[in-house]
Amino acid sequence: MRWLKTYPTLLKAYWARSIEYRGQLIIWILSSVLPLIMLVVWLNVSAQQGGSVGGYDAVGFISYYLMVTLIRRITGVWIIWDMDHDIRNGELSPQLLKPINPMHHHFTQSLASKPLQVLLVTPPIVVASLLFGARYDLSLFSLALTLAACAGAFVIEFLVQALIGTLAFWITQSVAVAEAWFWVRAFFSGWIVPLAIFPAAIVGPLTYLPFRYTLSFPIEIILGRLPLDQIVLGFGVELSWIAILLIAFQLMWRRGLRSYSAVGA
Repeated sequence: MRWLKTYPTLLKAYWARSIEYRGQLIIWILSSVLPLIMLVVWLNVSAQQGGSVGGYDAVGFISYYLMVTLIRRITGVWIIWDMDHDIRNGELSPQLLKPINPMHHHFTQSLASKPLQVLLVTPPIVVASLLFGARYDLSLFSLALTLAACAGAFVIEFLVQALIGTLAFWITQSVAVAEAWFWVRAFFSGWIVPLAIFPAAIVGPLTYLPFRYTLSFPIEIILGRLPLDQIVLGFGVELSWIAILLIAFQLMWRRGLRSYSAVGA
């Protein structure tokens, strides 16, 4: 676990980089307007359906999509392009000469930008919540569970992208595979549509698939929509997926490095 000692230094370095490119980060965040578009869509649908859809009224939809905007900033990961570029262009080679696994750099880089992202989106979300009467369970217990669920969501998203990134050892279209993941995850994670709106035949299986745990699960907790037994089940499933993805990544990474070395990298 010696690599843990490097984390403070890596986080400090990548935090400085995120501050340096804060203008680009602000533009990128402001361009992520899909949740707000979907909010308008579902408010219109709700009005046409008598004021409620899937247990969400107008305030419920506002509360939900404001949290989508915030929690997506906390749990989002974007390492697939860097991994694909480094592997296909041979830039992974000098990274492998360093004393720690290159994935630790990707992990700390992803973490370091979170405080700035949260700082940028939280004030307008708080103002909107107060203006529109958004409803949340803000007890300390609920907030602690929500943060824990967000941490798990971040790790799942990181491991999925890391796993897909290892495909670049063998194929030239790993980014295309990642794009497919992004589209499926956007639909089944609750980013576009709250999962409660799906038919029961779909909601049931989603309880045991990883998509829900990249976004919807922490939102459901802070909205107060989950009883304690469902929260316990959710954390069990989330931790199980983290373990499965971690093992799968380690296997793919080791095999990929052998293939990478075999062609003279």
